[in-house]
Amino acid sequence: MSSVEETELSQIVDLPLIGSAEQYLFSVEDNRERADKLKELLIPKLKIIIKQACDQIHQVYGTDVLSDCRITTTPAHRSGAKKTKPFKIATAGLIIKGIKNRCLQLRFECTYDRLYMQIYGLRGLESNPIVQVLKNHVEDVTTILKQGEYYIYSDTITQEEAEGLEYDEFINKLQLVSERDWKSTYIWSPSLVLPIKDLDAAQPVINNFVEIFAIFRAASNVFLGEEDRFEEYLKCLWDWQNPLQVQESVTTTRFFPDEVDSVQTFREGAVRQVLVNAYERDPKARQKCIDSHGSSCSICGFDFGRAFGQVGKGFIHVHHLRPLSEIAEEYEIDPIKDLRPVCPNCHAMIHRRSPPFTIEEIKMLLKSARGSTI
Repeated sequence: MSSVEETELSQIVDLPLIGSAEQYLFSVEDNRERADKLKELLIPKLKIIIKQACDQIHQVYGTDVLSDCRITTTPAHRSGAKKTKPFKIATAGLIIKGIKNRCLQLRFECTYDRLYMQIYGLRGLESNPIVQVLKNHVEDVTTILKQGEYYIYSDTITQEEAEGLEYDEFINKLQLVSERDWKSTYIWSPSLVLPIKDLDAAQPVINNFVEIFAIFRAASNVFLGEEDRFEEYLKCLWDWQNPLQVQESVTTTRFFPDEVDSVQTFREGAVRQVLVNAYERDPKARQKCIDSHGSSCSICGFDFGRAFGQVGKGFIHVHHLRPLSEIAEEYEIDPIKDLRPVCPNCHAMIHRRSPPFTIEEIKMLLKSARGSTI
C-alpha cells in the first residue's frame, strides 16, 4: 500500500478496519516496522471514520462547530526518529482551535482488538470544563450517558467510591481541581470488537460521537472562556434525532399501550373474548408503585385528582419499564424499580415505537416540544 499521503480513501472503504495484515503487524516484535506499517494501514481508514462522523455532526449542529482533525499514534511516532516505542493505538481526534497543548480531546481510538470513542481532559485545566458542564446539566447529561451506555471515570473519585454509583450520583461526586493538577476525567463509549467486516460497521461508534458532541462542544466553550451553550447543542441533537426515531418505529396500535393484546375466538355461541391482560398484574404491586412514586405522571406531572377532583383521585396508568410482552412469562416485580406511574397520554407516546421509548426519552421529546424545562 502507498503512503498515507498518497492513499486514495475511496479505494479502501470496503476493506476491514483491522484485516489480517494489521492483525499480524500488531504481533511484530520490531517496533519500527510495526509502527511504520500500522500507521500506513490504519490511519487512512480512521480518516474515513472521522469524516463520516464529522459529516453527521454537520447534519446535526451545522458546519461551523468542528475544530481541525488530527490523527496520531500512541506513543507518538516520527518516521525520522532513531528509536520507536511500541505502537499501541491509532487515534483520530478533534483539536480545538486556539488550544496549544490540545489536552481537551474528543477522539476515536483503534487498538489491535477494539474501536471506541472517547472524550477527556488530562489536567484540571482541561478536565474542569468537562466537570463543569456535567454538573450544570446533570439530568440531560445523564440521559445522554444512559442512551449511549457510556463509561465515565475521574481521577478525583476512587474505584471504591465509584462502585455501584448511578450516573447522576457519580457526577455529583466529581470535583474541580487546580489547573496544573494531572487529574483526568474520561467518558468513553462501548467498544466495538475488531476485526469488523467493513467501515460501515463503525456506525455505532459514530452515533456515540454525535450524541456526546454536545458535552464536548460545551466544555470547549467553557475552556476558551465562552458561554456554555450545552442546552442549545442538545436541542439540535433531539430535534434531529427524535423525528427519525418516530418515523422508523411507529408500529403499535394498542389503545392502552402496556396491555398485551390477545384475541381468542370461541365457536360456541359465537362468543368473542378479548383478553387485555395476558399476564397477571398484582394490584398490590401497583399500589406499592403509587405509594412510592405518587399518583402524578412521572413524565409530565399531570395529576387526575387535581384536574377532575374526587372522581380522578388516585387514577393513573402504571408503566412496566420492561414490557410484559417481552417477558412472556410470570416474573417477580419490584414495584419501586420496575414500575412508574404515567398518564395515558404519556403512556401512549412511550409505546409509539417498538422497542418503547424510555421515560427519559419521552421527557426530552416533551421538553423539546415545549421549549422549556419540565
